[in-house]
Amino acid sequence: MSMGGLEFSLNAITVLVSFAAVVYWVKFFRRIALSGRQGIGWIWIFASVLMVLLLNLSAIVMFTSESVVLVGSGDTFVVEVTKMELMNTLARTIIAVSVTFGAYLLYESMGSADGMKYMFKPVQSLAEARSKAEQKFSLEPGQTYLVLSGPNVTDDAGVEWDMFVDMVTHGTYGFAITRTYPPALRERYGVVKTPILWLTKDKAFKDCIHPTSLIDLSHMVKDFISHDGKTVVLLDGLVYLISHNDFNDVLKIIQGLNDVVVQFDSRIIMPIDPEALTERQFHMLKTEAKLWVP
Repeated sequence: MSMGGLEFSLNAITVLVSFAAVVYWVKFFRRIALSGRQGIGWIWIFASVLMVLLLNLSAIVMFTSESVVLVGSGDTFVVEVTKMELMNTLARTIIAVSVTFGAYLLYESMGSADGMKYMFKPVQSLAEARSKAEQKFSLEPGQTYLVLSGPNVTDDAGVEWDMFVDMVTHGTYGFAITRTYPPALRERYGVVKTPILWLTKDKAFKDCIHPTSLIDLSHMVKDFISHDGKTVVLLDGLVYLISHNDFNDVLKIIQGLNDVVVQFDSRIIMPIDPEALTERQFHMLKTEAKLWVP
């Protein structure tokens, strides 16, 4: 193979690799939550990936422009090399700017806590006003509870919130992640200070998290538990998480949270409708949590 043929082959392979990179970046975007500065940062870096593809394509064109290439019935493929060189320079400039600016936006969007990086700020623990009523529920420390819900299970709608509110109004720091609009919950249950995070794709709401951001959700809960010890966490939205992620990924997050719950004598309450899961999925969840029986 001649040097020219080898150069062309290498450029062609590079184009294919660059195209594959673009395809996988698009798939990557479909699995992350693009919200705020961190989302914009990923878009800027993606621009550099597109420019790499452009550079490699222009290299192919420049190579063919220096050879005799016939198109159709004897017509010669002609290109101005000076323009292609300008395109290369412009693409390299865009790559440098987009990577630098994108990295800066990603760095600025992350808070730091004990050496761990978070895309969301750590949750602040705030105590609710203590209730004078006698505490109704006794939840064992270091335990994750699976609370069965749904029309075919119990008529006691919202029992998981009764359990949670009972705990936070009797001296326990709480943190709730829910599919229900938080202001409506605060009004219904009288929860004023306890942090509540909304599971939603709506980026406009201040205290929210995208359903595909499992790693961020895990970090936030673990950080909250490890800083405040004997806490209670309500994870109200398992079916919603499973519908937007692979079930095994959600299960791994729960397993990781269980390890922290045991270490710090915390508690997690997870309501679930068994009818929304397969028999296998429900069985696997039961192995990671204790069924709560009223």
